[in-house]
Amino acid sequence: MTEEKVTSAPEAENESVEETAPESEKNWAEEAHKFQDLYLRCAAETENMRRRFQKEKEEQARYAGEKIVKGMIPVLDNLILALSYVKADSPAEAQSLAEGVRMTVKGFQDVLSDNGLKSVPSKRGQVFDPNLHEALGQIPETEIPPGTISQLIQRGYTLSDRLIRPAKVMVAKAPDQN
Repeated sequence: MTEEKVTSAPEAENESVEETAPESEKNWAEEAHKFQDLYLRCAAETENMRRRFQKEKEEQARYAGEKIVKGMIPVLDNLILALSYVKADSPAEAQSLAEGVRMTVKGFQDVLSDNGLKSVPSKRGQVFDPNLHEALGQIPETEIPPGTISQLIQRGYTLSDRLIRPAKVMVAKAPDQN
């Protein structure tokens, strides 16, 4: 009897080793698949982060001078305003000074436009766009349709398609029937 037990015990061990071998191989295959999937996800996430950082870097470079440009716009406005006070019948000295200011304004505008600054279109009769214009009030008009720009009060500007300052305008409305 003891011999039967001895011979049957090793057979039982062999059977259990044979049964666990395929399970072990399955576990390794599953683990390998999990790690491959993890690797692919990490590689994709790394590529997405690289693209996002590149996009942020390009955007930061595009709008790097925004603060400086915002500070220079009032200076440009003041120079343009100064030119509006020079009349055609002003003395020669004033005309010569105005010509120097015009050249300064032109150079200033050229530098700003080379760096992405554009004026917001806001001509009389143009349709009012609340995304680009700020209405300061309404003026009764018979010459242009209601809801269009009647008068430009202050120029607006965009920097690389981003609104820096909306144009301040008066909007036309239908005249009162009273």
